[in-house]
Amino acid sequence: MSLPVLAIVNPAAGGGRAQRRWTQLARALEAAGVAFEQVTTHRAGEATELARAGLAAGPRTLLAVGGDGTLHEVLNGALGGARRPRLAVAPFGTGNDWAREMAAPREPAAFARMLAAGRVRAVDAGRIDYREAGAPAARFFINVAGAGYDSYVLEQLEGRSKQPLAYLRAVIAGLARYRAPRFKLAGDGVRLEGPLFVAFAMLGQACGGGMRFAPVARPDDGLLDLVAIEHLSRASALWRLAKIYTGTLLRDPAVRHATLRELSIDAEPPARLEADGQLLGHTPATLTVLPKAVEFVVP
Repeated sequence: MSLPVLAIVNPAAGGGRAQRRWTQLARALEAAGVAFEQVTTHRAGEATELARAGLAAGPRTLLAVGGDGTLHEVLNGALGGARRPRLAVAPFGTGNDWAREMAAPREPAAFARMLAAGRVRAVDAGRIDYREAGAPAARFFINVAGAGYDSYVLEQLEGRSKQPLAYLRAVIAGLARYRAPRFKLAGDGVRLEGPLFVAFAMLGQACGGGMRFAPVARPDDGLLDLVAIEHLSRASALWRLAKIYTGTLLRDPAVRHATLRELSIDAEPPARLEADGQLLGHTPATLTVLPKAVEFVVP
């Protein structure tokens, strides 16, 4: 059964592409007979507030019009209530990793037909508990959370373009400067200690605009996919870059993969954390899976 749609539009997503594409999608929704309201974000964090307020007014599908960052904010406004929220994401951002995971159509008419049909899939979410400025903090995530080189690259890109090519350039440029912290990972029988390139807990298969770190991950199996990569030299990391895009990374001997329900991450020195490409505080952190906590509208 379809629900009325609250479209939360981030006009800055995708370098302004979200605003342009939303105009087309709004016309397609009207043509498909989809009842919707639109609200627009003007600052970081506002999508969370708008999602929370929208659900307080009654059941509806929350449509994140933007990218993975916009969806992350909407998710954090949607979870925590009595009902399992229903979400959709229009792939108008930069990376759009979760939209690809859910096979969301890029063409406006096809996307409008999907919303009108109202077919949903129950998927897992994650929660990361950490400390921010010395105080306890928590955030939900839908695709990935963790620490390591990805967080380092995101720090270098703060305030700059996060388009896929800019991100890839930053990934390559930072390899010579990155110094891996010494991590301690534990959870569900997994114990791992030593310098790590990355330590990811993934629900989806890809992050960073198509980097398939967890090609066997399933978003509805009630498990986090831990992907931990040993500290690598610049040459070794570049040699493995193709494996990330082709989905063959897990065969590499430098990679540790496990599935678990809870993971603790600590590091010395403390490592910066990220969730769905959004920078958080620093380790230590505990990550847990929330089985089938969200409904996603799918084709």
